[in-house]
Amino acid sequence: MSYTPFNPTSKRAIAGLKFQQEVYEELRKTYPGIQFEMTWDFYKKQYPDLTDKDLAILEKQNGDITYMLEGHRHYIECCFAMGTEVSRLCEMKRQKFVGKNKWYCYGFAGSNDMVFMPSIIWKKYTSKIKKADRSCRMVPLKSIRGLKAGRLGIKKYWEIVHNV
Repeated sequence: MSYTPFNPTSKRAIAGLKFQQEVYEELRKTYPGIQFEMTWDFYKKQYPDLTDKDLAILEKQNGDITYMLEGHRHYIECCFAMGTEVSRLCEMKRQKFVGKNKWYCYGFAGSNDMVFMPSIIWKKYTSKIKKADRSCRMVPLKSIRGLKAGRLGIKKYWEIVHNV
């Protein structure tokens, strides 16, 4: 699979952005007292002179959704698996989106499941998967769903991250 730049009109981009919006809305509905923001908007408000390229780089490092809780900033990267067997994982995102306060949230075509996983563990696990090309790795869906550190659903994510 060769490298292709982000195309907002592709089926994959449309499905991924829809999933990202669903995660965002579900977080806001489930925890109405927390101010969730799209990471892009968060940085644009703080630094209005940032270019779209600057914001895209920040999003690669800090995911799609952010929020503050008890003085700590948290980040969630939304990934949507279009296939039935494997999902594409951007190598740049895998390398840069890492930290104790960063979690992936995977969604799946044909399912309402949301699987959350810590970025540090996901990076280590996916390092064992051979690169498909310079831009990505193809991750088996069974690995996403079966990761011991993964949590199914927003409430399970919240329990483990925030000890609630």
